Parts: sequence; structure tokens; C-alpha cells
Amino acid sequence: MDSESIYQALFFRFSNIKGIVSVSRRLKHFNLVGDDQRPALFVTQGNQAENPVKGLNAKIIMSADLYLYIHESDPIKAISTQINSFVDSIREAIKPEFPEICEYQTLGGLVEHCWIDGTIEIYEGVDGMLDGQGIAIIPIQILTTN
Repeated sequence: MDSESIYQALFFRFSNIKGIVSVSRRLKHFNLVGDDQRPALFVTQGNQAENPVKGLNAKIIMSADLYLYIHESDPIKAISTQINSFVDSIREAIKPEFPEICEYQTLGGLVEHCWIDGTIEIYEGVDGMLDGQGIAIIPIQILTTN
């Protein structure tokens, strides 16, 4: 198992989503990402849990979080409109490539499965506080073996 190759493959899955202006593995605070750099997507590495199985390779769960930052300059439009569109694009990017053959996203054969797992946190800008900014945090789990 090569952890870096796995996280790089995960990053690659999201680096070509149409409409995303900035993509990085180095998280920036949302106030440091200018409107001209948005929509922005940051792919961050999370914890890893290793579960040994006697006589077999250890089962490893790796986690990552995706941080999506958007900006809506039109004060009439709902910020969630952009967020929903990009979250749907992220779901599409992580779907299995050939679901009729394999129901799992294997990141090109590097892992057993990779999926969105848990609550997607959505923060719409509050006028006078975040002024048109929107944030979504998307939890990813990756199952592999050692």
C-alpha cells in the first residue's frame, strides 16, 4: 500500500471538475481565497484506522475531507444553488467508473472502495457576516488493505 499514491489518485478524481477554478491539497482558510479563485476545492488528508485481521492483510480505513468554497455575487440568488451543483459534480466524480462490472470506486485499482461517508456540512453565507460565501465540507472514506 502506498498512502501518498492513494491520496494523489483521490485528488486527481476531483481536479478536473468543470467550473472549479482552484484545486489544491493544501487547505486555505476561506477568507484567504479570493472571489476570483472560487469556486475552490481543497482535498485534505484525514485520519487512518488500521484493523488487523489474523492471517490476513490489515483492513485500513483512510479518510479525507473535501472543502468547497464558492461565492455568489448576486444578492438575490441562493448560495446553495452553486453548492448543490458542485456537490453533485463531486458525487459524479467519485462514482464507480464501470458500475455494471464493479460497484466500487477503486481509484484505478489502488483501493477496495472510496465513497462519500457521513454528513455533508453546508454553510450558506449570512448577509453581513459571510456575504455571498458558501462552504461545503464533504467527508470521504477509503477502504484498502496493507
